[in-house]
Amino acid sequence: MAITATEAQSQETMEQQQQQRGRQAQFDDRIQAGHQLAQNLCEYAGNSSQVVVVSVSKGGAVVGAVVAAELGVGVQHFYYQVRSIPCPSIPRLSLGSVAGDRSVRIDSMIAHSMGMDEMDASMLRRIAIVDRKLLRDQNAFYLPPPTQRQIDGRTLIIVDDVIEAGDTIREAAMHLRHFFRPRSVVIAAPVCLADLRKLLRRHVDAVVDIVSPLFVGPAARWYAGNTTPSLTEQQLLSRMFPDGSDSVGADDDRSSVDPDIGG
Repeated sequence: MAITATEAQSQETMEQQQQQRGRQAQFDDRIQAGHQLAQNLCEYAGNSSQVVVVSVSKGGAVVGAVVAAELGVGVQHFYYQVRSIPCPSIPRLSLGSVAGDRSVRIDSMIAHSMGMDEMDASMLRRIAIVDRKLLRDQNAFYLPPPTQRQIDGRTLIIVDDVIEAGDTIREAAMHLRHFFRPRSVVIAAPVCLADLRKLLRRHVDAVVDIVSPLFVGPAARWYAGNTTPSLTEQQLLSRMFPDGSDSVGADDDRSSVDPDIGG
């Protein structure tokens, strides 16, 4: 059915307004975003000893720390780095994942379809390269990675500050579910691309956010300070990452494919 010129102009105006809103910072900082996100997660605060919060990026660690504190004193907060293992010939295709605690998950069906297996030399080389990068990032956090006992049978809330592609947090969800046996898995972020919500729901029990735009863009643009953290963020980051950088957003590796090992 054809639309009138007036309707077309109205639709164009709405799209322009939406794009303009998207260019504006949505949150003062990740502290504020964490408080707002925690309100949307209040249903999980009933039995805080059965809830675990795991952040998958440095920016997500700021949000996750606030969420954990808001949900209750019994809620533990961890930082857990997970990256996918890219296929040599198709870098965007994931052969599995490796985490900062040296655990490795191989999707044997995909690996075998590409003529590879867990003991393939090229795969082991890729795992080793990713593992070194993850260990460096993981060890910067003031707490060790979570253990199976700390997550087994509990509600696991996986937190990031922005979900723009979904690769990293999807890999983290599959990896954590595979190794830690949580009772349920929830993905939570202040900003999550609208189209990704449905895709991520295939891997978890719920996806919780504050803003679901049609276009996300760089993670930092949703926060007023961009990659420069507020004073409160700096103080929180310095406690969580005593030997690391105080910046957030720009240094977070959100791609599931490392350029050094793809192809």
